[in-house]
Amino acid sequence: MRKDRTGKRVAAETAADGDTAAADGVPAASGVRAFVLQAVGQFAAAPVIGMLAGFLLLFGGIFLAVAWTAGPQPLIESYRYAPFTAQAQGRIVESWIALDFDPDNLPKGKTRWQPYSKIAACVVVEYGGDWGTPLRRGLCGNRFQFREDFRFDDWQTMAPGVPFAFARDASGFAVEEIRLDKVALDWLSAHAPYDTFMLSKPPPTTALGALKEQFDHPLDVAVASWTTPFPAFPLSYDPKHPDEAMPAALVEQRRQGYWLGGFVFTLLLAVPGLLIWRVGMNVLTGQTGWLLWLLTLAPMLALPWWSQVLPGILRHANSNWADVADDMLDDISRVTRFSGGAPADALQANGERIQWHLESGAYADTFGRMHFTIPVAPPKSAAAALTALRMQASEQVRKLDPGEQAALFVRLRRQYEAEARQVQSLFWTAAQDALRDASVDRSVHRAAKDFLIFASGGSFYEDQLDALEDSGNAPAAAQ
Repeated sequence: MRKDRTGKRVAAETAADGDTAAADGVPAASGVRAFVLQAVGQFAAAPVIGMLAGFLLLFGGIFLAVAWTAGPQPLIESYRYAPFTAQAQGRIVESWIALDFDPDNLPKGKTRWQPYSKIAACVVVEYGGDWGTPLRRGLCGNRFQFREDFRFDDWQTMAPGVPFAFARDASGFAVEEIRLDKVALDWLSAHAPYDTFMLSKPPPTTALGALKEQFDHPLDVAVASWTTPFPAFPLSYDPKHPDEAMPAALVEQRRQGYWLGGFVFTLLLAVPGLLIWRVGMNVLTGQTGWLLWLLTLAPMLALPWWSQVLPGILRHANSNWADVADDMLDDISRVTRFSGGAPADALQANGERIQWHLESGAYADTFGRMHFTIPVAPPKSAAAALTALRMQASEQVRKLDPGEQAALFVRLRRQYEAEARQVQSLFWTAAQDALRDASVDRSVHRAAKDFLIFASGGSFYEDQLDALEDSGNAPAAAQ
């Protein structure tokens, strides 16, 4: 660089040029560096900001949800159901379990889908009145997280006081049914089970097969069906709007659910909830002043639909907190969530159907070979129902030829050894009757005895069965 006056002039011109470039919007090298560092810093801090903001919004949102359910919601519902003074007797014409599962919600690489799915019992109820053609109403009850140990044979309500039952077949057995969308069904059909430890051997190869096995309990369903009368479905409705009928028990609960003390809890929870929510909005958006208050208060208009809105807001901050919010809101509204509308609008009303018919499935060649008729006087206890089922099964087994009888007992034993153990106790009476009958083919005696010894869960012992076989009149060894 020249150090004379000319050089000074060149330096001055260079500085002027830099100022001109900056004025034209072209950042100097140091400005570019600062801009890049700031962008990188913001990018690196985004997950931390999202986690912190999500945490604050989660707990502020939960406080607000409880505040809403403590006071305003019961008050609104008490006014809504006040005109529901007319009564009608409905009947369930369709019933199913709605499965809500979105494979996109699964963490990458995970196949344990049940914790990411929800289920709710739904029915279509038909009822008549002086308006002419009977009306139909689609209703869906409480929502639960799906679990691997769920069973449906003991589901008798869809909400407190609101009956639920699956459709019955000609034998009086419930036909359990799940409905889900095609995307979920295709995913279950294309992926292996999460765990096969407690499944039959060889295990099902798909998650759908595992789901079908989970609810393939024909004997339990048969006993529960025979001891549980198909329920009536009382309804209440506004005489001006008979097409909007709701379960009578739910209407009565909602009409009487409001109490003034609830607003005390609303105030105690809403104030800290709103303040925490505002801090979370500040962390998430960086806004202050009137704009922050607008962002804070605008979502409050959606409190009646908070269970859908809050997880959606949190998902913009942190998806993990959104999942937590979904579960917590489910717990809060577990026994209050209920929906009614046109049958086609019920959850998964038009979804893909999975049904469990007791004459099919894994036990089609054992339980499914029998044909049962519910007694004229339905059994009043599970023990009485099981006795009636065993007697009918024994009568039918006696009518099979010796080869079929022996094959049936062999098949039952093999199913037991393969961890398919849901129907063996149904055939205990048939096997004992075979041992008492001295005229039965020897192969049947041997197969029946082996079945009771090796496939009855330790309920029978060889010396007891020897005595039973020899005497021909001995009482049953085990019940």
